[in-house]
Amino acid sequence: MEQSRIQAVDHVNLEAPIGPKEDYQWFYREVAQLEEVACEEAGPSQVCFKSGQIELRIHFVSTPHIDPLPLRVTIAVPSLSEAIERLEERRVPFTRLTGIMLSDRRLQTHDPAGNRVELKQLSREGPF
Repeated sequence: MEQSRIQAVDHVNLEAPIGPKEDYQWFYREVAQLEEVACEEAGPSQVCFKSGQIELRIHFVSTPHIDPLPLRVTIAVPSLSEAIERLEERRVPFTRLTGIMLSDRRLQTHDPAGNRVELKQLSREGPF
């Protein structure tokens, strides 16, 4: 099975309110299927995930800047069906999107802090 990939040209930095990291670890490990790694810049106020050379860093700050509409993280995942199952288990809302090509399938959702995240299917799989 292919591994999830963060689609970006540089590391992705998102902010979240100070609090438990478990919801973020669940969202990015289980839904986005990214590997959690030790942050290159050590600090207790962040959690990091990696795909290839790109890191996604969640910085926990007292007053986060979260703009759910224009900012978006796109993560290519092996299975949208699995992501849907996990989101539905926790009743996390999402929107299904299909592009011009039938194989261009995506989900749009928000991480626990409200940052907009788009999950894109890596390869063709059955209907979702």
